[in-house]
Amino acid sequence: MDSSAVLVQAASGLSKYMSGTTGVIIKDSTVAQISAAIYYQSQVVSKLTTSKQFQSKFRNVIFSQIEKDFGEYVDAQARINPSTLHHVYEWKKTGNKSHRLFKLNIKESTGLSFSMGYSFIDSKSMVPTNYGKSRHVFREKARVMEAGNPVVIRPRSAERLVFEIDERVIRMPKGAAVTVKRPGGGKATNRFQISYARFFTGNLVNLSIKKSGFQQIFNSSMSRAMKLPPDIKKVKYSFSPNTVELQASSAVAAAFGGIA
Repeated sequence: MDSSAVLVQAASGLSKYMSGTTGVIIKDSTVAQISAAIYYQSQVVSKLTTSKQFQSKFRNVIFSQIEKDFGEYVDAQARINPSTLHHVYEWKKTGNKSHRLFKLNIKESTGLSFSMGYSFIDSKSMVPTNYGKSRHVFREKARVMEAGNPVVIRPRSAERLVFEIDERVIRMPKGAAVTVKRPGGGKATNRFQISYARFFTGNLVNLSIKKSGFQQIFNSSMSRAMKLPPDIKKVKYSFSPNTVELQASSAVAAAFGGIA
């Protein structure tokens, strides 16, 4: 059971004390007011942490910042060393934000926690060639090159394969195929995975979360929501649990932009 659930469970027994203490000689509102105050604040915490809208906002704000920072990190690494990460961009667009072949995804979420992963995007551009017009799209370019899988190339519309190796033009026999053991080059294999691990196991992801500003937004809004309503501050001898719950809902909605 998380801390918010424990708080709500503990506060649930306060309802009976919110009716106050009435005597023939002494009439005391202290117990009722303290009980109402604790009950109110526990309801604020409960309604906030169980709100699907708030959970979604929490994830989106933090994920958006991580997604931005991770993308910029990979772009920078690709520009510094193109041979290691060229495969996760469209042809001749290494390090270009608009031509990435990767994206981050939220895999699963529970309450205010979530986990992430990545996936590769299909290439849409033609494979560049110095001989004639290219008619081929290497759709799974990023995934295949990242894994270091071999690729078999066969002529489709042409009679034979023609390509260049070390500035020498190679013309294959008619119909012959070529197997490229590592189409992305040896330096590309698993390099995106390594960059991903470095970002998420080091301090970079923590800096990204801090940069999102969510903590400051949350603290400020939470402080507003937790302020006791004037009605609970007044000297009263009885409080309605239903009314206090409604007040908590209204406070959460006002403090967090309609989230309740």
